Amino acid sequence: MGDYAGAVAAVRAYLDAGFTAAPVQFQNEDPPQQPWPPQVASKPVPWCYFEMVQLDDRLRGVGLPGSQVWISIGRISVSVFVPKGYGLPEHLALAGQVVELFRSRTLYNTEPGVALRCWSEQGQGPSVQGGDSKSDDGNWFGVVVTIPFQLFYSK
Repeated sequence: MGDYAGAVAAVRAYLDAGFTAAPVQFQNEDPPQQPWPPQVASKPVPWCYFEMVQLDDRLRGVGLPGSQVWISIGRISVSVFVPKGYGLPEHLALAGQVVELFRSRTLYNTEPGVALRCWSEQGQGPSVQGGDSKSDDGNWFGVVVTIPFQLFYSK
């Protein structure tokens, strides 16, 4: 039987396997390397921060009593940070790799009735948000890739 924890693990494994352009730090974990933020030849390099948040959980209204399908709605956010001066086109291309990795994907398809679908929420698929003056803290410039998801599972 699928659950939210299993879905988070599946999404993380998918990101680890499919995105190698920059190191990724995950929620409530130590950085994957030292020094952090990462550096090459004492110069900062791009990195990402992964978050997955469940926003709602509701009964879908199908199935037999005692074995009904539930749907969890949420978002995956991957904040893509680059050193100041990196260049916006290059930064957006890096964030675009995350967008394309998750666009219209079905993950965590472990058994009948269980699937996490990265697709659309009110007609909106994965998108890059930010890149304005609030995205610059003086050393790093950040944009956020937002991927809406729907997780179907039975209880």
